[in-house]
Order: sequence, then C-alpha cells, then structure tokens
Amino acid sequence: MKKNLFYAALALVLFAGCSDNDYVGDKSLLENNGGGGAISFGFDVPTPTRASGADAATKLNSQFIVYAEKNESGKDEPTSGNLVFPNYKVTYTTNTAYSTTSNTKNWEYVGLKWSETDAANVKIANTPATQNDQTIKYWDYAASSYTFTAVSAKPEDITNGRVVINKLTSDDNSKYEKGYTVTLTKTSGTPDVYPSLADLYFSDRNEITSGTGKDRTATNAYGGNVTFTFRNALSQVRAGVYETIPGYAVTAIKFYVTGDTEAKVSSTSAFGVIAPNIGTNYEGTLTVTYYDETDADTKNHPKLSFSGTPATDLILGTNMSTLSTSNTLGITSASPTWDANGGTFTSVLPQIGNTTNMKLKVDYTLYNSVTGETINITGKTAEVPAQFLQWKPNFKYTYLFKITDDELYPITFDAVTIEAEDGTAEYITTVSEPSITTYAKGSAVTVNGDYKAGEKIYAVVEDGSSLATLSATNMKLYTVTTTDPTNFPITESSVAEAIAEYPTLNAAEQTAAKIKFTASSFNYGKTVVAEDGSTVEMDATNNVVADFTGAAITTPSAAPQYYAIEYVKTPATYGTDGGKTYATSEAFTAAGTLYKEAACTNVADATYYSEHTGDTYYKKTHVTGVGEYAYKIVKVVPAP
Repeated sequence: MKKNLFYAALALVLFAGCSDNDYVGDKSLLENNGGGGAISFGFDVPTPTRASGADAATKLNSQFIVYAEKNESGKDEPTSGNLVFPNYKVTYTTNTAYSTTSNTKNWEYVGLKWSETDAANVKIANTPATQNDQTIKYWDYAASSYTFTAVSAKPEDITNGRVVINKLTSDDNSKYEKGYTVTLTKTSGTPDVYPSLADLYFSDRNEITSGTGKDRTATNAYGGNVTFTFRNALSQVRAGVYETIPGYAVTAIKFYVTGDTEAKVSSTSAFGVIAPNIGTNYEGTLTVTYYDETDADTKNHPKLSFSGTPATDLILGTNMSTLSTSNTLGITSASPTWDANGGTFTSVLPQIGNTTNMKLKVDYTLYNSVTGETINITGKTAEVPAQFLQWKPNFKYTYLFKITDDELYPITFDAVTIEAEDGTAEYITTVSEPSITTYAKGSAVTVNGDYKAGEKIYAVVEDGSSLATLSATNMKLYTVTTTDPTNFPITESSVAEAIAEYPTLNAAEQTAAKIKFTASSFNYGKTVVAEDGSTVEMDATNNVVADFTGAAITTPSAAPQYYAIEYVKTPATYGTDGGKTYATSEAFTAAGTLYKEAACTNVADATYYSEHTGDTYYKKTHVTGVGEYAYKIVKVVPAP
C-alpha cells in the first residue's frame, strides 16, 4: 500500500575554495569571507512507493516551513548565533531548478517573505514582528551538529488563522519535546470552515553531526543531503464484518455504543468506537513532540496529542441496516460488509496516549435458507485493551470482525487491526467475557487474517475491563490437530468442548479422537512490541502478556498449524473414579491421563509412576462444575 512519506532533501552545492572555517550566514557575510556551500531544498529520493518531486509538492501544497539550529544546546533556547532557519517558508515552482544557487530541485526560500497576516499565524522564533526577506543559508563546517524539523499546512488555513503554528524552541524536560503546538480553529460562515488536517504534515526530527563526514552526495551526512520524512497528522480507520458459520447467514445486525451507559444505535446500525471524532468538528490544540532514545525504531518520529473538542465516541456509520435474507453479511475477510464508506478510510486524530478500551456489543440474527430457521443472538460483547488502540499519525487501521459458530458453543468475533502505512499489525479479539486478544508485530495478514509462520505472537486477556495477570496456572497453550477437518473443524467451539472432555479419555480414546491436543507453553511478561517497533508496557507490575513463537513453516504448500489458547478464570471441577493403583507401567499408560491426588490438579506421567509404583492415582470421569473459560484459536500459515 502506498506510504504517505515525503522526502525533502537539503542538497549541498559546493563552490571552489571551501574550507573548514566556512560558516552559516546571510549572503553578504559569506561573500565577504570567500565562499561556501549554499543549502538548497529538493525532493531527491524517487522510489515507487514514495512521492517525490512534483507529486510530493502537490501533497504538501507546494509549501513547507523549515526550522533549524546548529550546535543545539539541548533543551534550551538557541542563541541568536545558532538559529539557522527560523521557520523559513519554502515554496515549489516548476522548471526553476538551478535558476539560483539556493534552488536545485524547484524549491526556493531566498527572497521570500511572510505576509503580515501569515507571520502572525506562523510564530517566527527570535525574529522581529516585521519580516525581512529570507536570506540564503550556508553550511558551517566548524559547527558540531544541525537539527532540522519541518511542518506543512494548507496555505489558506494559515492565512485565515484556522491553523496557527508555534515552534517550541525550548523545553524544561527534553530536546525531544522542542516540537510544535498547532492551534486548530474554524472560521465561521455558511457553512463553517474547519482546518484541513489531511493537508497537515510534520517531519521527523533530523539531527546531523559533524562526525558523519562531509560527503556532499551522501544522505543525512554532515554537509550532504538532509532528508526530511513527512508524516500526515491523521490516523485512518475503517471497519468491516463477515461471518463463517456453516449453513447460516447473518441477515440482521445491530451494534451498541458502550460507555457509561449503553444505547443501541439507531437504524444505521453503526459501530461504536471510543475514540476522538474528527469527522465533522475539530477545534483544539495539537501538540507535537518526538520519540526519544528509549524506542530506537521510532526515535525522532513526531508524536502527536490532541486536546479540545470534540473528544467523543467515533461512530463509523455502516451500511448493514440493509441486511436481509437476500442481502446477507459478507463471508470472507477479503469481501466483508464494510462500514458506510465502503472500504475507504475515515480520518481520525491520533491517540498515542489513549487509555480507553474499545468496547463492542452486538445483536444479530442467523438464518438457515434451507429450513427457514432463525437464531437470535443478543448482547455479545468484546473489549480490546487501550494499549492496542494507541493510533499513530500516518497509519491506516482496518478492524475486521468475524462472526464464527461459537455461539453454538459459544460465539466469538475476530477483531483484526491492520496498520498499513509503516508496518502491519493484527489484533484478534474474541467476543466473550473474558476477551482474549492476540497480536503479532509485523505479521502481515495472508489468508483470512492468519499469522505468518515464525512470528512471535502475543496474547492478553481483558477480564472485567482490566488486564488479567497470567501464568501457567490460568493461561494454557496447546497445539491442535484434526484428522477430519470437514466434520471436526478446529474452531473455538469444537476446541472448548474437546479440551473439556479430553482429560476424561483413556489412551485408546485419545488416539481415536478426531481433534487432538499437545500441551505447549507460553512466556510471560509485561510488554509487547508495537507495530512501529516501539515497546508498549501493558502493566508496570504484573505479567499480563503471554507470548509464543508460531511454527516455522517454510514450505509454501505446507499445512497450517493451529494453536488453542485457553484462559481459565474459574477451573472446572471433576468427579473421579475414586482412585486406583496400577501394577505395571503399561496398565498405567493405558488408563489415560491420571492425577496424583483426588483434586486432579497435578498430572502423573510415566516417570513419576516409575518412582511411585504403589501410589493411588485418580482419573477424571465426568465434569461436576463447568467453570469459566475463554478460548482463542490461532492459525499460523506459511509466508506467501
């Protein structure tokens, strides 16, 4: 998918006679000191997936604003001698390259001047209120480093005060917080006009030190080409639903909006998602800072937060109100029933600091076209942890909900979130209480939301709107196989039933069983790796994350590997055979799964038996209390 990353290169043009004591200054000063290297702007990195040249200029409305200082003094305000570009305006004009020494790629800044109106809305650091013409700038080879940032907004929004940009040139906490505050305001009219956030871009923070060399042809080397990576201010979200229930179709669906109170959505049958809603009104302040050294993969990327109105539930209006016996829900992840935008994305403000879970609640009707039977399912819920809803700017997220046959023992949904700009992430959430969410960083959806082989897969459990502490006692992992996938498919319902019965079978019965289980194991911790490579702490104290690595399937045509995750909230209780002793190891093995004590909590294996031949062992014979469990099936497939 096309990435919205736009590259602005600061191309150095060196003249004869450059020396290490050349410095940045205006044109007249440099001419008096014998030459130097003029800094010019251009889009220098053409690739099939990145906008460059005129295409990038169009995306940026042929204008961006650059701020730069040399010898950055940490978190402090720059001195007057160290400020290089105090929010200079840079504009694009076709067929002007090399018309001046400061223009090599049709981008020019020398001689431009902010209007009095625009100057009031682009806060020019350390410069007088009356703006002079922008002067040419040169590399200072005696400086130790440069730091560059840039922003682009729709010019009309700046002129009309709908976007007011203030560059933060100092901060008490960190140099990575010397970003921007951007005030968003509507202009009143019929209708009111709101700022175009689709036209608002922020670059990565680019810090270049003299230790990287002086090769003018190098990228991001001192004195060479300085590359800006622009990221759009918005995140984008879409949602869809499909079902995979043999013999049934979903002919009606109704979503709830959940919060302090629950209200069933009207006939639009909309999704209810707790998130800032910028679909119509968006007034407030965007604060832009940058990721620091704690996250190597995202260091210097812009980090946005929003305060203002509205901060309401995001409602993705859907077209599901038209479902009927002749117009049923989609049946594959490739062709789900999308929200009202028909598969296109709805723009939303980033919510990197989000602390609110996503809560879903739904009613739907199953219909059998052969018999005319209907089954009404009501009040099914799911909850996705807030940490998995920390949307990042310039990322696209797709939420797919899969209705399976598990209400017939019981129903679950798969909520798959795909980040499609800077990587790929999947969040798969069961609609049950408790809810299990699984996720694999960078695991592209290959077939119907499955995970690629060899990926580390994380699992968390929402239990009563809080993350459950996980251990080998309450979080179980099994590899699962079936010898008859047609009649005994591996689904949450079949696995839930089979796991409950499997311990009661003897060895011969376990061999004959169509669905078989092999116990595996999780690792337990507090963090996951997010879709952009940063580390997300799910809990500061408790191990709330379980992880395992999927099978390394290397043959493209190989069969997939299924895993079953079982969360035990309240364990089932079992009746036993009263306890027996076994004279030989063969008799012990043939008896099936045996336990060391009447409570049937500790399994006795063959090694234990050989050391305790005279003991009494117990076998589960029937369930006396069903307990409370949640299940999730994970399918791992070969990479395409």
